[in-house]
Amino acid sequence: MGEVYVYHDLFGYILQMSPDLLEFLSAFGTGARVEDVCKEYANAFGENTPESFVGTFIQFGCLITPGYDQLKDIWDMIPVKSRWNVWVRGDDGNVTLYTAWGDRAGQAHALSAEETKIWDAINGEMGLETLAEWFGKDAVGALVKRLVHHDVQALKLSALAMSYYKSRQHMRPPYITSTMPYAPYEAGAPIPPGPDALFSTDGYYEHEVEDADAQFDHEETTLSHLLRRPHVALHGKTYGAALIEGLGKRFELGTGPFKVLEIGGGLGWVAKAVTEALQALGGPVTYHILELSPALARAQRENTKGLPVTVFEGDALKADFPGDDYDLVISNEMVGDLTAVKVTHEQLGMGGEQGIDDAKFDAGLEAMGEAGALVKKHNVPIGDAPDPFFLNVGAWRLVERIWDALRPGGLAIVTEFGEVGRYPILSSQLDHPELSTHFGHLTIVAMSVGFKPKFEYIIDMVSLDRDKKGLATTRSYFRALTQALADKGVTLEKIGYTEEMFSELIGAAGLVANENLGSIEFDRIEDRLMGLVPHEFKALLLAKPLPTLEA
Repeated sequence: MGEVYVYHDLFGYILQMSPDLLEFLSAFGTGARVEDVCKEYANAFGENTPESFVGTFIQFGCLITPGYDQLKDIWDMIPVKSRWNVWVRGDDGNVTLYTAWGDRAGQAHALSAEETKIWDAINGEMGLETLAEWFGKDAVGALVKRLVHHDVQALKLSALAMSYYKSRQHMRPPYITSTMPYAPYEAGAPIPPGPDALFSTDGYYEHEVEDADAQFDHEETTLSHLLRRPHVALHGKTYGAALIEGLGKRFELGTGPFKVLEIGGGLGWVAKAVTEALQALGGPVTYHILELSPALARAQRENTKGLPVTVFEGDALKADFPGDDYDLVISNEMVGDLTAVKVTHEQLGMGGEQGIDDAKFDAGLEAMGEAGALVKKHNVPIGDAPDPFFLNVGAWRLVERIWDALRPGGLAIVTEFGEVGRYPILSSQLDHPELSTHFGHLTIVAMSVGFKPKFEYIIDMVSLDRDKKGLATTRSYFRALTQALADKGVTLEKIGYTEEMFSELIGAAGLVANENLGSIEFDRIEDRLMGLVPHEFKALLLAKPLPTLEA
């Protein structure tokens, strides 16, 4: 997404910077004079002088005197075990660490008996000098260099003990618990750009999604994917079945027949569950999916075999819908992938001492084309926007199209992660741009179109048991954990494991969480399930009113 991070292989520091700053840092090479490099970059950073960055680089060990041995600087530091470590303790008591950062191949890092003793002694409180007295400077220094390194990232070095931050969590340096799962980058090499002012994932889904299962197991796991099977936290239901039960509690669904359109169907598991749930209400079901990705369309056809589900391929914002007069339209966890625009205050004459310049604002909206026209058409309030900001214009257009697709009295549900009053935030951890949804704006557009909207938390819609404990992971951590368990003959699937489910899975191989397998974290499902935060997922329910009879 256009961001560059520098990782320090001896301390574990992480610095975010722009590519031009990395080129500036790299210009020092192995012995350039500060004065000479700063003179070369004198006008490179606008109002900021190059000297202002040199101090930061020295502070975080990125610049040193030629020939200086930085290993001398570690002994006053305290080693801290990183978050998201995966380790297995063998029958001999020795520890093996597993890593699988980003898309890099998984690796196993076996520790010797002596190294395991050092590892076990690290508690976030004891300094390296003390450890060196116990185990020897050479052994401790070598292990630190090995485990802090970006290939492993199992340790970070801190100037203060972790107990210092116990009541000061806001002061703890972010690098202590952060990781670097991104692709390697060399200064001066071409860098994948961040999102343009107008961006869309059309080409990504049409051409770059090749392995449908891997797309949701690794690239962009969704809440519905984690809950695609009957789940204890859904009281034995699947996500799709729970969704229909939730709709039935809020609206009169009747007994059918049902005509359904799903826009963007994932792997087809929601279509399967919704179809079966509606069939159970008594009437026949006609279910259409409109899908942009050929790979996902193939998976949908395979996973809904034997059901009245037909998959059509096309762009949700451009292609004709495969029908009309639908009773129900579903857009599940996909509007964040639709077209969006990035806007600055300067474009719209906002943020000056006099407030909004109406003439510049109107001219700016006009210059924005369709996006500006939609803001004006639906009177979307953007006076409180940060600078810069995103607008979910693709989601707005989809709501307009859903109105035309529904019969009077029909229902639609649009789900995605986002907030009522928060402007869209870019997800930088994915391999394509994706935005959260501003549900306040989406609600205003829906009302303008004519819908009667109702905002809901997804966890309430599907009656998720909030207090169940679920497995917490990141993408890289999950891959490393998968490899560690595979070495023990255990298959780890991408599903929403509860604490009980996971304990049963690993128990068959004689493993116990955080005894001979770690570090395993569980959290309330409401707050984290695998790599997702379920309470961040919201739903906008859209009811199309019946015509009003006039005398």
